[in-house]
Amino acid sequence: MLAAWPASQALAAPPRALRGRTDALPPTVAAALRRAGIPASACSVVVQPLRASRPRLRVHAAVPRNPASVLKLLPTYIALNQLGPAFRWRTPVYAVGALHDGVLSGDLAFVGSGDPHLMADDLWRLLLRLRQFGLRRIDGNVLVDRSAFALAPHNPGAFDGDALAAYNVGPDAFLVNFDALRIDFAPTVDGRVGIAADPPLAGFAPAAPPRLGDGACAAWKAQLGADFTAPLAPRFAGAYAASCGEQVWNLGSALPRDSYLHALLGALFAQAGIDWRGEVVDGRVPPGATLLDSWASQPLAQIVRDINKFSNNVMAQQVFLTLALQAGHRPADFATAGAVARQWLDSHALAMPDLVLENGCGLSRDARISADDVTRLLRAAWMGPVMPEFVASLPLAGYDGTLDERFRGSPLAGLVRAKTGTLRDVVALAGYVQTAADERSTFVALINDPRAEHGWDAIDALLKYTVGLA
Repeated sequence: MLAAWPASQALAAPPRALRGRTDALPPTVAAALRRAGIPASACSVVVQPLRASRPRLRVHAAVPRNPASVLKLLPTYIALNQLGPAFRWRTPVYAVGALHDGVLSGDLAFVGSGDPHLMADDLWRLLLRLRQFGLRRIDGNVLVDRSAFALAPHNPGAFDGDALAAYNVGPDAFLVNFDALRIDFAPTVDGRVGIAADPPLAGFAPAAPPRLGDGACAAWKAQLGADFTAPLAPRFAGAYAASCGEQVWNLGSALPRDSYLHALLGALFAQAGIDWRGEVVDGRVPPGATLLDSWASQPLAQIVRDINKFSNNVMAQQVFLTLALQAGHRPADFATAGAVARQWLDSHALAMPDLVLENGCGLSRDARISADDVTRLLRAAWMGPVMPEFVASLPLAGYDGTLDERFRGSPLAGLVRAKTGTLRDVVALAGYVQTAADERSTFVALINDPRAEHGWDAIDALLKYTVGLA
């Protein structure tokens, strides 16, 4: 059962008395850091009751550190305020040429708006509507207008060398299905390994499926001997253990963007009953094109929930760039988005001179923010008009998102709503916690150290100290 969070408690509960030193780590936290081999100087911590005017605990709080995905709190909070929780992205589709008796003698054009969550199912529904409106054949190409963003070519392997990792997908004004490919594996009743692609891609057919093997299901991806040199015809030289049952491999950027879109649209047009045999080309929609329909995204409040609960990097970047786009800067880029975000922070008494946003999602070696500044943001959010949407977007410890498994069965389950951050040499957690005295506090923990991955026990000790369990 979830712990109760009375809506009025932040205003009704008296502030906790400050006890002892506020500038030294609690003994349990310090001991956990020593066991992990992490110096206290590598950590920034702030714990502050929401009713208190000063922190209960504040250690190295002014030091700018890499926050990893904790940085997503900034663009999502700013977007909820600047754009509103009900904001939706709209993706229009145009006919470039004459449309007569169901035949388009020209191109079908999509204009990207930066929708962070335009999925294959959404495009299928849009195409199905066009078919119901009478479109049955396209004699030209699919024209994609990506002019809303001005971005350098994205190298998905540049950050950490893993070009196929879904978290390394880059932003795009017309991003569809996160450029991701899910491959499902399962043993079949006739002794083979069944393979299915999601979304469906025209021409996807494994050139050599893995053989069905025996034994334990250990490191199953490595055992496949996968070769994605030809992504639509992958080869698997290894085996897949029957004991693995059904497994999923999520890949990002397996194909060049337009190749992926061509294969995806090929499958979706066929499913919708529209004949198309052209290519995908980039360009601007010319004057005089005829608007046929448009797709409206999920509301921003839902987008923000997906970003913060599951720490989706490319969605956060899309929202970050949209801040600039909606402020009148077209095409948008990261520098302009950063300037718009800083301007908003400055105008709302949240100026952060040491802030380094870079791409707005925290997938960066250069991003920086202090624990003090994260605390100020969290406190402002709690008292602001979009508090319900913002707080609800944070993972609930032991129940969902990136805090589901980490705190499942823990005495902290249900008491913490927080954003996680994890990179090489970085772990971070920031959000809200309910104490044993039924008081709410903000807390921020940023650890930057080569042994940071071993710092979670210290963060757990900090939360137990804050809640009153230690």
